[in-house]
Amino acid sequence: MAGFEIGDFLQATIALIAIANPFAALPVFLSLVHADDPAAKRQAANRVALAVFAILAGAVLVGRFVLQLFGISFAAFRVGGGLVVTLTGLDMLRRRETTPHDDPAATSAADQLIVPVAMPLIAGPGTIITAMTLAARTASGGTFGLPWMVLVAVGVVAAAVWLVLVLSGFVERRIGTRGQAIVMRFMGLVLVAVGAQLVLGGIGEFFGTGAAGRAARPT
Repeated sequence: MAGFEIGDFLQATIALIAIANPFAALPVFLSLVHADDPAAKRQAANRVALAVFAILAGAVLVGRFVLQLFGISFAAFRVGGGLVVTLTGLDMLRRRETTPHDDPAATSAADQLIVPVAMPLIAGPGTIITAMTLAARTASGGTFGLPWMVLVAVGVVAAAVWLVLVLSGFVERRIGTRGQAIVMRFMGLVLVAVGAQLVLGGIGEFFGTGAAGRAARPT
């Protein structure tokens, strides 16, 4: 039984880390904190990691019920999250290099870390739906301890996010300012594609479900 639980824990952790992919959020994170000192960057990483944990833990505990309360399907949630990701990618593609004097909002950039870095870039629709699916699957199994293991897996994901963001200063020093601009625009293009994929997948899922429902409905 212990081996089975450890296997479920590892499966949930690997799945969530793979889908969250904190490395994809590095360009946006660096663009928001590039003018901050190392201590401020660590505080920003703390804020993002805590936000990711809160979002995913909330998805595990009450996410499915919240969507049901508002009558929102997983497909619609994916479309909405995909639109946010697409807009974030377009903003990265259009953004030009600025200095703290050029951008009056640079000193309060940490206020922008929750959206879009924590959500939807890391704790996005795919990650949230995966967390809710794992929680629902383990709850349906009837074993009391397993949902708590999903929460522990969420904690490991948050720790991994914190570690990646704390090491972002090393990445920043390695690639330089020009390299950051190139990477940010490339990742902006990738995010636009990811957002489009989420939107198209959500639309296909929505109409596929609707079509199946109409086919099963008696005439």
